[in-house]
Amino acid sequence: MILKNIRNLIPYFLLIFIYFFFVNLEARNDKHRVRNSERENALDDHKSKITNKTMRIEIPVIPYDK
Repeated sequence: MILKNIRNLIPYFLLIFIYFFFVNLEARNDKHRVRNSERENALDDHKSKITNKTMRIEIPVIPYDK
């Protein structure tokens, strides 16, 4: 009985497996893209720290009254 139920569910398990396989591939690609962008940002941050040390932005704060 259990084997019959599992046999009926095999197509669904196959679809789930394929879905997670492609999700894993996309996650790996994103991981590589993030690493490359982090390297570029690290270089940009180093440059910006040297040139923009005194740049400040003032943000006005308005208190909330009930």
